Amino acid sequence: MRVLSLIGVLLASGAGSVSAQHAHQLEIGSFGSYTRYDKDLRLADQFGAGGRVGYFLGDHFSIEVDADVAQPVSRLSGVGTTAVFWSTSLVINSGGGKSSLYALGGYSRLHMGPEPLSASDLNAVHGGLGERIFVGDRVALRLEARAYYRGAGSGQASWLGHFTGTAGLSFILGRAGEQKSQVP
Repeated sequence: MRVLSLIGVLLASGAGSVSAQHAHQLEIGSFGSYTRYDKDLRLADQFGAGGRVGYFLGDHFSIEVDADVAQPVSRLSGVGTTAVFWSTSLVINSGGGKSSLYALGGYSRLHMGPEPLSASDLNAVHGGLGERIFVGDRVALRLEARAYYRGAGSGQASWLGHFTGTAGLSFILGRAGEQKSQVP
């Protein structure tokens, strides 16, 4: 019920100004991140960096892909590893002039370790909330909180969960969505 309420609020507030119309535009951005890894992985929480590319299907829906790279240190051995989240998301955007709230969800894959023999991959689903704060017509500060979940299975007795916060800049490319003319 909470999810339906959130979607309803986002869509109801979507009758924003012309500057909030982004249908068929491309969003490209980079960000800094901070990830809290699941305690069962025994990795130290770590700062990282990443990038995203998104496409606005309409004024309220977009799809995007992103990658986030960090180099956490093992709490057991003290040796660092490379951790990369690859994600694809469906994003539900609100309207609203200079600020735009959004919710997203999708599929993620966490790849850990550069060496093929010691590397591992985890498949997960993710969900998050974020805000685009426009500092110009085509530039936005983007803040996001995201949670990753992988259920029990694949030899694991319990589920795994990671949390990531990001902050970065996004650039909106392409022509603005066309305003529909209203008949008097």
